[in-house]
Amino acid sequence: MSISDKIAKSVFWGSLIVTGLGTSFLYGVVAYWKDLPPVPAMQEIYTQVRLGLDVDVFGSKYKNHLQPNRGQGDGVVTNKTDDDSLVLMVGFFDSENQARLVERDGTVAHRWSLDYFEHFPAEEQRYCDVDSSLWVDTHGALVTEAGELLFNYELCGTVKLDQCGSVMWAISDDTHHSMTRAEDGGYWTLGRYVWDPSEEPDRFPPFSTTGSQDVIEEDTIMRISEDGEILEEISIPVLMRESGLLGLLTATGVSFKDTDSGRGELVHSNKLDELPQNLADAYPLFDAGDLAISMRQLNLVMVLDGETREVKWHQVGPWLRQHDPEFRPDGRISIFNNNVFGDAYVDDQTDIKLPFTTNIIAIDPVTSETEVIFGERPGQEMLSVIRGQHELLPDDGMIIAEFDAGRVLEVDASGDVVWEYVNRFDDDHVGEIRNANVLPRSYFTDGLPGTSCQ
Repeated sequence: MSISDKIAKSVFWGSLIVTGLGTSFLYGVVAYWKDLPPVPAMQEIYTQVRLGLDVDVFGSKYKNHLQPNRGQGDGVVTNKTDDDSLVLMVGFFDSENQARLVERDGTVAHRWSLDYFEHFPAEEQRYCDVDSSLWVDTHGALVTEAGELLFNYELCGTVKLDQCGSVMWAISDDTHHSMTRAEDGGYWTLGRYVWDPSEEPDRFPPFSTTGSQDVIEEDTIMRISEDGEILEEISIPVLMRESGLLGLLTATGVSFKDTDSGRGELVHSNKLDELPQNLADAYPLFDAGDLAISMRQLNLVMVLDGETREVKWHQVGPWLRQHDPEFRPDGRISIFNNNVFGDAYVDDQTDIKLPFTTNIIAIDPVTSETEVIFGERPGQEMLSVIRGQHELLPDDGMIIAEFDAGRVLEVDASGDVVWEYVNRFDDDHVGEIRNANVLPRSYFTDGLPGTSCQ
């Protein structure tokens, strides 16, 4: 065989191998996106292996619920209180999603196990297609005077449990974030409508497109009755547009094309709070029943008319990626100011080398004057890139859930920490805490939850 023949043969076989590899690669890409064999079988094998191991290829199976330990202690690390009230905490405890009532010394007075599969036992009941309850998060919770627990499985549904943990009702829907009382009955929470802009090109210009491969996540305000019936659902982007705020929705610098909506998650709403009757006189711009709402994606807080749902007031910043607006007795709105950008989150973990810049900021809606009311003094350091919550207390103090630190702080009116709890999971991690509230024993009309349970 001549040299030229050998070269030609080598080129032939080399080309054949390259073509085969290229074809295999292209089929792999198509199979992944179209869910063609052998992708489903491989995914099932991976799922079963992952469910059966404490550790998968990405790390602990609890990873979605853990954050780096900052060495801030374990359990109750500060207790300067002189009352016997209980603290409600909802987060990741005992290797599961859980709500618990805790004594001031850290003793667990009562707990509810929050298992998505238990509360939505049939597969067809589950809004979220997941293989394990560990892949579902909780967010937004409250306890009634009767000791009943209401909470959201984040973007997966709303559940009401009695004090013994039995399901009273469950809503399988895209509910998320906050759970708030409505003063005239029922509850406020947030929902989401997910739609394909190529299938609904006229729904919401300019985000509607004819050839988009992305979906649009359109957050809603949802009102739920005491019996678990959805009474009202209102699109937040639509009410913004109807209030003349389309400019805010599109003020991102992106270009809108026939094949690109520009942004999938339009607002990322994360808290709804209702102005109660007893505080209304402190707010000349608002009326009882008006609603404060926070939208992280836009650094935006606004107040809606309680009847017409029109925007009465709004402001962008100075907060960043904020959560949890609360109407205060002094006529200001306090806000959990995450005060950090999303790139501080790496692989769902907080970069704790960053400055601890998270704070609580209050704004006067009349003058737009702001004041940091917690987070600037030594001993007040916080860092929560996502989530975070604060509740106002009758003595002008606050209870704060620092999500990324797995920590709960109670502070008095002067900003001093009087109670602190750290949910340490192991030497390297803390379990996330999503909600916290202080509940006096007198709050419960039928005795403490759990006292009548088997």
